[in-house]
Amino acid sequence: MKAVVVLGATSMLGREITRQLSNKGVEIISAGRHLDSDIVVNLGSSDAPTFRKSVQAEVLIHCASAFGGDDLDGVKQNLSVNMAGCAQVLDIVQHTGVRKIVYAGSLSSDQLVESGIPLGAYGFSKGEAERILQWGMTKIGGDFCSLRLTQLWDTEGACCTHQPWFGRIVAYASHGLTLKMPTADGPRNFMHVSDAAQLLIRAADSSLAGIRPVSFPVDTDLLEFARQANVVFDRGGSIEIDAAKKPFRKMYFPKDESVFDLLGFHPRISLEDGLTLIRNAGTAEAFGPLDVQ
Repeated sequence: MKAVVVLGATSMLGREITRQLSNKGVEIISAGRHLDSDIVVNLGSSDAPTFRKSVQAEVLIHCASAFGGDDLDGVKQNLSVNMAGCAQVLDIVQHTGVRKIVYAGSLSSDQLVESGIPLGAYGFSKGEAERILQWGMTKIGGDFCSLRLTQLWDTEGACCTHQPWFGRIVAYASHGLTLKMPTADGPRNFMHVSDAAQLLIRAADSSLAGIRPVSFPVDTDLLEFARQANVVFDRGGSIEIDAAKKPFRKMYFPKDESVFDLLGFHPRISLEDGLTLIRNAGTAEAFGPLDVQ
C-alpha cells in the first residue's frame, strides 16, 4: 500500500492505525470532523465531504463511529452517523479511487454475543453499516472487509469513555482504594488497541474479505482482573462484592483464530502485560471514573 485513507484518524484506534502506517512509510490521508483533516467529513450530516487537496488511495480504513445508547437520542445518533454516514464514506471512495474498505466493526453486531437479547442501537447500526458498505463496494467491483472487534483498551486511558469498568479497576488499584464490584455471570474480552490496529492494517494489505469476528484468544474474569491490578500496582487496594450492584451481563465472545492465521498476526498484549505497561508508563491517573454504578 502506498496511500491509505484513515476515517476517524483522531480516534483512539485511528491514532494507532496512523502511527503504525506512518512507521511503514505509508502516506496517510486523514478524514474526519477536524478542520485540519485532509478530507473534512461530518458523518451523518447533510454536508458532502470537503477535499482539502487532491488525493488518491488504494484502501480506506473506517474506524469512525457513534457510540450512542438505546435512548431516543442515542438511537438517532447511531442511525445517523453509523448508517446514513455510509453515503459520505462511499462519496470519499468515489473521489479517491479506493478499491477496498476495511471496517472496524463490533462484536456488538453479533446476536450470539448476548443470546436472547435484542441488539442495541450501536450494534444494530454497525451491522447495517457493514451491509451498506459491502453493497456499495460490490457495485463498483471493489472489496469490503469488516473485522468485528472485541472491546478495546489502551495504556493512555482513552478507552475509559467506552470501557468504564476497565478504567475503574485500574483507577482503584492504582489509588489503593476498596473497589465494590457486582457479581459476574460471564467473562469479558479485551484487546489492546495496537493489536487491533495491526490486524486492520494487515486486512487492508491483503485479499481478506467479508465479515470476521475478532476476539482476544483469552477471556477475562473482571474480578480476577481487579485482583491482578491490585497485585501489579501494589498500593494496598482491596475488592468487595456488592450484591446491591447490577450484575455484569452474561456475554459470549466467539473465538475464530483462523483470521489471525490468515493475516499472519496473533494478538500479543495480555491484560496482565497491559497493567504493567500502564504502571510503568505512569498513565494510571488518566483512568477512571471512580463512580461507576
